Amino acid sequence: MEPINSPGPLATLKRVALFRVLTEEQLQQVGLLMRERRYPSGEVLFHQGDEGGHLYLLALGRVRVYLTSTDGREVTLRIYKPGSYFGEFAVLDGAPRLASSAALDDVVTYVLYRDDFMQLMQESFPLVMNVIAALTERARYTTIYTEQLTFFSVPQRIAATLLYLTYRLEPDGEGIRLKLTQQELAHLANTTREWVNRALRDFAERGALRVERGALVVLDRDKLQQILN
Repeated sequence: MEPINSPGPLATLKRVALFRVLTEEQLQQVGLLMRERRYPSGEVLFHQGDEGGHLYLLALGRVRVYLTSTDGREVTLRIYKPGSYFGEFAVLDGAPRLASSAALDDVVTYVLYRDDFMQLMQESFPLVMNVIAALTERARYTTIYTEQLTFFSVPQRIAATLLYLTYRLEPDGEGIRLKLTQQELAHLANTTREWVNRALRDFAERGALRVERGALVVLDRDKLQQILN
């Protein structure tokens, strides 16, 4: 892993929406408690079933969170980008990790240990409310994702995944750019790269998106929505 300049724990903490309700003094205190961890691309951060003693805050790079079946098949649950956090369920209930995670790029994270996080929640009611809202959003996402896997066709799953990834993002120029390979999109939609390639050609012909090297540019979310309907 090549040397990477990290933004530091405090700057990372301030980027994470969950902690924006904290005072400057609280942020400074929490920043002192966080510990940096680095992972090269492809390395596993934790495995499904591991003990979960800390929360991850992502400073640089992307992390894939996924489930693995008994026969070795993987289903990607989410891809996290800088400014995200993950691993909160095991931190909150003390149970083993529900999923595995791996670095998609060279990654820099900061970890906040369970005891420190629980103490912080006792001291900040606004943070508790933020945690409740975040858990609700992630439960809602899981319900929708399960529905997609159960009832949607493959093209519909791919369209739904793109709609989710661009939710609340503003167009930059002519569209919304996603740094996402076709293989990564296949993981998220629980399908193969061949199916993704076929679907993206169709979506491009409809004017919904443009395919670039290592990226997708969503041009018209309404046209993706029409595919679901």
